[in-house]
Amino acid sequence: MRIALIVTVIAVAFGLGWLSSQQTMPMSESAGSGNPAEESSDSKPLYWVAPMDANYRRDKPGQSPMGMDLVPVYAEENSGRDDGGVTISAAVRANLGVKTQAVSRGAVSVPVRTVGYVTDDEDQLIHVHSRIAGWVEVLHVRSLGETVNRGEPLYEIYSPELVNAQQEFLMSERLRRGSEVTATGGKLRALGMTDSQIANLKKTGKVRERITVFAPGSGYVAALPARAGMYVRPDTEIMAIGSRDTVWVIAEFFERQSGLVMAGQAVEFATPSMPGTRWEATIDYVYPELDAKTRTLRARVRVPNPEGRLRPNMFVNLTMDAPIGEDLLTIPRPALIQRSGSQHVLLAEEDGYFRPVPVKTGQEAGDRVVIREGLKEGQQVVVSAQFLIDSETSLEAAMLRLEPEEQNTAGMTDNSMGSMSGMDTNESADPIQSRGVITEINTEKRKVTLNHEPIPALNWPSMTMGFSVAPEVTLNGLSKDDTVVFTLTPAGKGQQVTSITKPDSAHD
Repeated sequence: MRIALIVTVIAVAFGLGWLSSQQTMPMSESAGSGNPAEESSDSKPLYWVAPMDANYRRDKPGQSPMGMDLVPVYAEENSGRDDGGVTISAAVRANLGVKTQAVSRGAVSVPVRTVGYVTDDEDQLIHVHSRIAGWVEVLHVRSLGETVNRGEPLYEIYSPELVNAQQEFLMSERLRRGSEVTATGGKLRALGMTDSQIANLKKTGKVRERITVFAPGSGYVAALPARAGMYVRPDTEIMAIGSRDTVWVIAEFFERQSGLVMAGQAVEFATPSMPGTRWEATIDYVYPELDAKTRTLRARVRVPNPEGRLRPNMFVNLTMDAPIGEDLLTIPRPALIQRSGSQHVLLAEEDGYFRPVPVKTGQEAGDRVVIREGLKEGQQVVVSAQFLIDSETSLEAAMLRLEPEEQNTAGMTDNSMGSMSGMDTNESADPIQSRGVITEINTEKRKVTLNHEPIPALNWPSMTMGFSVAPEVTLNGLSKDDTVVFTLTPAGKGQQVTSITKPDSAHD
């Protein structure tokens, strides 16, 4: 109920007060839209209220403590409903720019953005190890990234074990022991000799001290820990050969996003090194555990790379749309109002009636919010003119209006703007010049009431306001209905007139 009262206060105070004051101003652009009082000329006002304070009521026309004209409230504005709503006329709604959208139902997906990096396709990565212990005497591959083809020599190794095995094979051949020849030939193959090398050994009868090892596949040298002269064993990696025909993109998702990631989801990614180029692929595999240090979930994306444009260790920005439901109610994000732990929307009904409705929300999906309770499909919610209820100052002002009138009006100055929602009275510390029409002038109290143009520097619309006048400013020669050029300078919590002249006598 408290939220309903706040919405009612703000909607009445600003929607009816501010816009009605604008409609009566000859200098306002919206002056031609008409006066609500004129539109309701056939009915008698119930009472008059201050535009900036709905609790300030009088039984006859006049001015508020802020120097603004009181606004009439007619019987048709009171719907008689006890739901905290308010009726706003079509003219006022048009001037406010109130827009609504329907509550919709359908499939909802959440846009997810993360980062990742390119790495080798480990399914095509070949690790080259020696099958025997020995010394690498010749290394044919000398640098990382070097391209090799299947069958090309990689290195030459000297191994006493391999030399002995060759001698055993030749001795079995001389003695023509068939079973031993077969056994010793199999041993040579197991130690890394190829069939052609064994055949050449059998043909020449000469033991080779260094045996050449050939590339088992084509690609580029992805790792080269071995060097010429190094002693190696079977557990020593001599080099690794990778392929760029396909690469992996490893994406890292925050823990809160982990529930949205699954294999088969379509993704898009780009790399800063190639602006304007995007790749489309699908998640191939989701790793079962989160990284203990980074608290991220890794997912693997397999990407064809026939031209080799994607290189290992490249940084990528990855996006995807993660579905969260097929039949969910949603509203536009601007329609949701969150205050003090509560959530509600303004529901638009027939005949310009607006009422606050509390809601329970689910997940945010881009520019929409899932609604779990409180609304039905097809209902209209307000999505614009949210400044009436969205700013902190308007809420504070509304809370003040709920206090007794004695407290609410105490200490209010003629140009006090503390309760003006969405307007900054001291946004600029520099003097600000504007134009207006004098509606009242009091030379003894040094006060002047001006119907002024919009003042963008202070975020003020066109309105009628009272101001105090600086002691050094002369008011001689000025009277009601004069068009003037005036200067405002911050003074205390408000603004003070520090110069005021007629346009024909102004120097600027």
